[in-house]
Amino acid sequence: MRNTILATVTIIFAIAGLGRAVGQVQIPWDESNARTLEALTKADVVKILNAAPYSAKDLTPAQIDQFRFADLEGDGKYELLLTESGPCASFVMILRQIGGGYLDRQAFFGGANLNTATRYLNGGGKQELIILTPLVSHSCTDMVAWPVVYSLKNGKYVEASRDFPNYYDNEVLPELDQQISKTQAKVAAGKHNYEYRLAGLLMERDQILRVLGRNPTAGLNHAYQWLNSDDPDLLQDAEVTFKEIGGHKAEEQAARDKRVHAICTRYPGTAMCRLLATSGPAANH
Repeated sequence: MRNTILATVTIIFAIAGLGRAVGQVQIPWDESNARTLEALTKADVVKILNAAPYSAKDLTPAQIDQFRFADLEGDGKYELLLTESGPCASFVMILRQIGGGYLDRQAFFGGANLNTATRYLNGGGKQELIILTPLVSHSCTDMVAWPVVYSLKNGKYVEASRDFPNYYDNEVLPELDQQISKTQAKVAAGKHNYEYRLAGLLMERDQILRVLGRNPTAGLNHAYQWLNSDDPDLLQDAEVTFKEIGGHKAEEQAARDKRVHAICTRYPGTAMCRLLATSGPAANH
């Protein structure tokens, strides 16, 4: 199964003392300055990040969805969490002071509500991070995501979903099962387009079951069903599922070829048709 961490990078920012907001990076991010940190605005945070000498310096307040300071490691020091969105992509970032006016940043591809994204899931005094990570993207507004759990190890968040079965058993899988049951009823009743919603719910549940090690081939039967479809989205779901399970290269390629044919039949000569016909696996197109 491919690594579920889609993007994790570490960048070192040198912060210059330019303006009121940039100056805030020089004060300790800790409990003694909590009120000062809470008073910062999106514009202040943008000034801090854009002051970095190697930054593109084009971040705007509108690109920041949320931000907050939190003591993630239980050591009295605060980290800055923020969510940033752009065309067809969202990111969650964590910034830490590392001395000398420098910031260490860890970024993750995915989305989160910062009010609920950090949790004490194992009672160890350090907060876990939960990020909705895309599994398949049909378009910028239509994607299937699943909650990936990250745990702190040596000052960095690493993917650790398999270590938290209780979280999935108590908070994720029961709700998914209810939604699947309701959506199956709507599909059986002939409700239009609910088959896509059902496919997405099944993919999310099966991904969790595979990651937890309970059923390494969860979703395989669904993938074969979708492979028999001529719908581009269901064929993409099949391709991604075969890829996630592994060991089904022929089926994965067949799903991709059928998807390209279906799109080019519906939209001949379009840029999308040409792109898919010449690119690699289409999981994120």
